[in-house]
Amino acid sequence: MPSITQKGYKHLIQRQARVEREVEILKQLVERQADEANVRPAALKRWERISQDLDRGKGRRFTSARAARAWLKRL
Repeated sequence: MPSITQKGYKHLIQRQARVEREVEILKQLVERQADEANVRPAALKRWERISQDLDRGKGRRFTSARAARAWLKRL
């Protein structure tokens, strides 16, 4: 049975931490969807329009992950 190196172990720990952060983000998104009844109708209409545009293939390009996150937060 091969043993894991210290570098490999650190890499696994970092990946696990990143995955846990992403799961927390997904949990927050799900919780926000549950609050959809509290969303203003104008915002909901805008989100639906954006969703339909994306379904039609109208994509968006971002220069970085930070720019993508900023765009998502502005929704």
